[in-house]
Amino acid sequence: MPKKISLKTKGSVGVSRNQQTEKSTPKPQNKAITPAQKKLLDELSKKFGENVVLLGVPEKRIVIQRIRTGSLSLDIDLGGGIPCGRYTEIAGPLSSTKTTTSLHILRNAQRMGKVCVLVDAEGTTDPEYLERLGIDPNMLYYSRPDSLEEAAQLLLDLQKSGLVQVGLLDSIAALGANKENESEMQDTTQLGVTQKLWGEFFRKYQMNNNRLERMGNEAFTLIGLNQLREKIGVMHGDPEYSPGGRAKGFTASVELRFRTGDWIYEGKGQDKKPVGQVVKYKITKNKTYARMRSGEFDFYFEENEAGVPKSYVDNQKEIVVLGYKYNVIERSGGWFKYNGEKYQGLDSIISALKEQPHLLEEIREKIYKVAIVGNHYEA
Repeated sequence: MPKKISLKTKGSVGVSRNQQTEKSTPKPQNKAITPAQKKLLDELSKKFGENVVLLGVPEKRIVIQRIRTGSLSLDIDLGGGIPCGRYTEIAGPLSSTKTTTSLHILRNAQRMGKVCVLVDAEGTTDPEYLERLGIDPNMLYYSRPDSLEEAAQLLLDLQKSGLVQVGLLDSIAALGANKENESEMQDTTQLGVTQKLWGEFFRKYQMNNNRLERMGNEAFTLIGLNQLREKIGVMHGDPEYSPGGRAKGFTASVELRFRTGDWIYEGKGQDKKPVGQVVKYKITKNKTYARMRSGEFDFYFEENEAGVPKSYVDNQKEIVVLGYKYNVIERSGGWFKYNGEKYQGLDSIISALKEQPHLLEEIREKIYKVAIVGNHYEA
């Protein structure tokens, strides 16, 4: 276990005003209460404990706290980012930016002052990669478990401690039960062992979160990465599934599926080489905002000619395209206009705004206010 972690807040870049956790007793929304209702609540509190039953929904649950993903279009379709205090699953084929996107989420969580844990079951974490993405190692617990039981118990213990707020599990498909690990390859293990263990874990995960919120603490946010596999002999319907059983699907507030799109090339002739990839996403489940939304973003694994950093999404292009879509930026033919300034062509406005980061952030926040409907996010 690493040395003592500093809980110092590093700012709230990319988060909403209401996203600092209040460690206080939940206050019910309903202010009117009759003597009979008060007597009933007092009796229940004596029997089961404080805040087990409230009259009305606590105010802090009305607006959902969210962590941004690093992609503006994905954030908007999610309702502002992934929801805090919930389980989010990100599944997809290999090399579809699942891990990198989740690490961007961890970085943004740290910037909100949250302490994170990375459970690296696949053993692929690179310290230099974490540093490139801006992750602070002093606010990150790290573990490489040797079994599903160990990983699950570690997450549950950190969750119950209240000292860690966000967990990343990479990945569900990589973990097996102790019984499977200790058996010989030719031996047949009992069917459903892994699924039963995951079912037990997610039940305990939700019960622990309920207890944390009752005590006035922040609920634990869990991000589970998973693979997409195909069922054998399926001729109709969706042949794909993600390992781990069905319990995780019922627990998840958000389920994301990533796909790899076209390669992004730069250069000509013999100098032509791939520098990025279009990543397509689909939100198959979202209990906190609109579901079944889909979109795409440009991800670069090499720094491109426009200066998008290695391992980052092209946010400048996203901001301009979405700014036009939501009428934050005006467009007439090939000309773009913002704050009275005119720019000819997409590359021209991207280059100009890149030199003025404050304008990019200003446009980003205006897009959030216009694009995200309802009270699920507050800019």
